[in-house]
Amino acid sequence: MGEAKRREELGLPPRQKKVDLDKSDRYISWLPITKSRIRKYPYMGVATMALGAIIFLVSGGANIIN
Repeated sequence: MGEAKRREELGLPPRQKKVDLDKSDRYISWLPITKSRIRKYPYMGVATMALGAIIFLVSGGANIIN
């Protein structure tokens, strides 16, 4: 028997989801990237820089430097 059915038979309300997104865990308050997410995906910064470099080179940014 699943938990939802058991709770329904006992007359209990549905279980509340735990959403604990601590504001102090964020680098910038309005940015949804948290310190714990950065620790979970350490390659995210490198991948972002690589994507930026590819876009820079494709857009002709290397020609402007010369």
